[in-house]
Amino acid sequence: MQSLLSQTFSWTKKWSRSRYGLLAVFVFLFLDASLFPLPTTVIFITVSLIHPTRSYYNALVAITGMVFGSILGYSIGHFLWLLPDGSFTQLAHYIFNHIPGFTELNYQHAQSLFTKWSYSILLFSTIIPIPYQILTITAGAFEIDIFTFILATIVFQGLRFFSLAWLIIKYGAEVTAVFRKNIKIIAVITILLLLTIYIISVIGS
Repeated sequence: MQSLLSQTFSWTKKWSRSRYGLLAVFVFLFLDASLFPLPTTVIFITVSLIHPTRSYYNALVAITGMVFGSILGYSIGHFLWLLPDGSFTQLAHYIFNHIPGFTELNYQHAQSLFTKWSYSILLFSTIIPIPYQILTITAGAFEIDIFTFILATIVFQGLRFFSLAWLIIKYGAEVTAVFRKNIKIIAVITILLLLTIYIISVIGS
């Protein structure tokens, strides 16, 4: 986990210094919301720390990527995920077998979370141990109202990224120093937090 965070930080830092930095933010957030699990929080923080004054603009780009990616994920769930008899399509089986973290167990867990919490589950999407794209595809498969789903995505992801942007603008240099010097501790805390939330969500489901 420590190595992954360190590599992601270094790799994203290289991208963020290029002229394709904003495009990379959009593409990564788009993919994370639709098909491929990516460490988008680390990516966003890294890109924004290079130019803290652009953090709010980065947040807007990130939210846009999340919205378009969520629409794609929702469309996959709505049109391509289930057969008329309720069984999974070949595409669904392919994704279950080839996309990391995209398991049938996680899909079923996402179903139970949507049943229990409805749209509010999107507010906690960054801390529950389920890839975000599973939530978007599940929303489509459940035929949740698309307009309400998009609005919830904008509101909750907007809260997430604009809060991060505000923190980066206010504490940019300090955040960079803490992140680089304590990356091992951050990795351990992240693992413990995910395990705790997973246990709580399983007990409550």
